[in-house]
Amino acid sequence: MSLPSPATPTPSGKVSLHQRTNASRSPKQNLGRNIDQQTMQAISGNFDEKTVRLKLLQIAMRCTGAAGACFLNKNLQDQWVPSINAPTVGRIPDRQKFAEKFSEKCDRLSGSNNAIIEKLPSLNNSQGLLASLRPRNSQPEIILLVLRSQKDSFAAMATIKDLANAMQLWLNGRNSADAEWQVHALSSIIELVAKIENQTSTKTAAEETVNMLANRIGCSSVAIGMFRKGKMRLEAISGVSKLDHGSEASRNYLQTLVESASRKQPGVFPATNEGNDFLLQAHRQLAAQSQCESVYTQPLICEDDSMIGAVVLTGTKAMLQSTQVERFGNAAAPAIANALRVSEKVKLTIFKRTKSYVGRKLSLAKQFILISAVIGFCLLMFLPITYRVRCNCVTEPVTRRFAVAPFDGQIETGHAEAGDFVEAGQTLAEMDGRTIRWELSTVTAEREQSLITRESELSERNIPKAMLAELEYDRLVSEEAILEFKRQHLQIKSPIAGVVLSGSLERAEAASIETGQVLFEIGPLQPMRVEIAIPGNEISQVKTGCPVKVWINGQEEEPIEAKIKKIHPRSETRDAKNVFIAEIEFPNDDQRLRPGMKGSVRIDCEERSLGWSLFHKPMNYVRSRLTWW
Repeated sequence: MSLPSPATPTPSGKVSLHQRTNASRSPKQNLGRNIDQQTMQAISGNFDEKTVRLKLLQIAMRCTGAAGACFLNKNLQDQWVPSINAPTVGRIPDRQKFAEKFSEKCDRLSGSNNAIIEKLPSLNNSQGLLASLRPRNSQPEIILLVLRSQKDSFAAMATIKDLANAMQLWLNGRNSADAEWQVHALSSIIELVAKIENQTSTKTAAEETVNMLANRIGCSSVAIGMFRKGKMRLEAISGVSKLDHGSEASRNYLQTLVESASRKQPGVFPATNEGNDFLLQAHRQLAAQSQCESVYTQPLICEDDSMIGAVVLTGTKAMLQSTQVERFGNAAAPAIANALRVSEKVKLTIFKRTKSYVGRKLSLAKQFILISAVIGFCLLMFLPITYRVRCNCVTEPVTRRFAVAPFDGQIETGHAEAGDFVEAGQTLAEMDGRTIRWELSTVTAEREQSLITRESELSERNIPKAMLAELEYDRLVSEEAILEFKRQHLQIKSPIAGVVLSGSLERAEAASIETGQVLFEIGPLQPMRVEIAIPGNEISQVKTGCPVKVWINGQEEEPIEAKIKKIHPRSETRDAKNVFIAEIEFPNDDQRLRPGMKGSVRIDCEERSLGWSLFHKPMNYVRSRLTWW
């Protein structure tokens, strides 16, 4: 709107009354009235959000003489910066520098309805005037004006508050209109889904969908396509009762639907980003053939991310490029897709189709036989049987003993290896005793020498040296005893009778060993323990005391029968499977079981019905995958 013209004299040389009245107003009053008129025009016109924001910033620039204006929002780092999505006018501060210096002040300002003035170092210390916006149901915003000089700040304070109030009023009105539109859109989607699900065939459901969408949105035409055996098929076009799939119009709709399904995202032609027009060639061709301004497509994707088809709309550019159509399409597409999938299944249930087919093909006698067989099968499923669990097992000794090195030294000879049967006290290995014998001879000679020294010192009445010689004699006696013990224990012997489970020194002659080092592991063969690996999904059926039957590989003709003695409380991983270990003991008097032998086991559990025994695993699997069960 142009500014009011100055008062001009009439031909008679006088000034008219209304012109004298306008001229009598102060410039500040005229400026305030001009701002009110311009802001009212900006927020009351039928403009989109971007245009309204731009107009308000331009009004602020003109009325305050500012060098720049913009809106401030929080970024992903929760810092206040000039908004990237909102328009800007003139010079604005650097985003990073502004965030570092003024984010905390903007946080305090956003919680009030005040305005503040700050220096902007990134713009040569220009004055920045900031005013807060707090619209209902929206994130807070701040308007920033970059003033040319400090003297403009006080005059601009009232202007910025008026603009902030106008912007806040427009945002509140837009939020109210948006909420009303959302309610209307939701009711339309519910009504559309209800009508689709009440149809008796996919064809009538598709026709109902396109006609309702055309009426609700007000576009020129709507078409829908669905996948049939992996290929897109045109199902319905609004206003068309019978499709001609060979016509040029049908082919253009079909190509556009295929292009939309291949992109897997909404598409609109002309594209809002001109660089994407080359991706919408079928959209362009349909727009030219149907002589419409714009084409909008939306793929139909169900909740399980499976695509069943797509929808194409044609109409005016202002309508199909609006955010309302895009939001409605994104909200309605999953509901329409699920409803159309349901319409495919309500034509005839599996039971009805089976009954009709059986009624046509079978005579009354055959039907009676079939019904009897079904009843007999159902009764058979209730027959009680002993539920049995099949699993694997391995034999292990009940106890284990270890032969260890009695002291540091070297191995001279090894006499046993893994798998050998040994008796209690049998020599398993011998240690090298040459060094010990040498040390023992040396210590014995030194002991005798210390004894002679002590006697000599006593004869000379040299008591201190005699006492030292006696102490040396005692030390050598102790050392001689230790070496004698080592010499007598050079042989490493088996502590029990059994089989060597691990350990072999056949190729370790002259190898050094340390005190306590395990050289052999021996396990007795009487009795033996059988470890049964029960699968994790069967452990709830197995209890202590359940009878078991064990078949050892290679000895299947003589199975072992026993009862479960113990079940480990914690699961283990064996052969990449989660299992619980149960134990039974076998006397093994004939020593036919060896450690490490494997086999299979049958565990007899409680009595269950035949149907439960056969189908409880598949049912549990299905139940665990269905969240609503």
